[in-house]
Amino acid sequence: MTAIIYLFIILAGSSPAELEQAGLLSEAGAAWEEENNLAGQVRILGRLIEEAIYAGDGRRAVLLSTELQSVFRDQDLNDFWMARIAWTSGLSECAVEQLILIPPNDPWLYHRARGLAALFQENSVAAVEELTLSIASASTSREAFWSAIDLSSAYLMAGMYEEALQLSRLFCVHYPGDALGIVMYGLSLQASGQFSESSRVLGAVDPSNTAAKYMSRVIMEGFEQ
Repeated sequence: MTAIIYLFIILAGSSPAELEQAGLLSEAGAAWEEENNLAGQVRILGRLIEEAIYAGDGRRAVLLSTELQSVFRDQDLNDFWMARIAWTSGLSECAVEQLILIPPNDPWLYHRARGLAALFQENSVAAVEELTLSIASASTSREAFWSAIDLSSAYLMAGMYEEALQLSRLFCVHYPGDALGIVMYGLSLQASGQFSESSRVLGAVDPSNTAAKYMSRVIMEGFEQ
């Protein structure tokens, strides 16, 4: 039996939720669409947008956010994504200004926006404070995950390598199918001086997740320079 046939059998017997949990986002999105489950489709698109932004792929993030806005409109969240896309495009001042303007309608998004604005301004103390508040304000585990990813970055900027390592290690335990969490864990390992383990973790990132694989490759290439 070929690997392709074997994979097909596995996917065919998996529910959309199982596919999503395993990190197979494209397959999960298609499965949620087949079931006419709008909430599932919106959640998958949100994850794909976040991953594209983290990978610095602003064009893909814009296309995905436009697609999402056609079925589910959240202006504050879209403004938040557009601000971060501006950052990936080199428009740092514009990004910070837009993030600070995010209203406090959703405490999770509000604190996350302010935390990222502080992070972009290299104010790690304020970033840690705001992103910690964002995690506490999260209404879903996925929201908590995104804020924790950002908090890990803030810890690294602040030189709090042990805190970043401890937090990112939890991603592998509680979000085992999320490749972005594994990338952050690998980065935290590198920052804490565990270079061989970092290379092992980053090298094992699922290649089907192009954004995470690209990020892991860039990080490892940076280690070699």
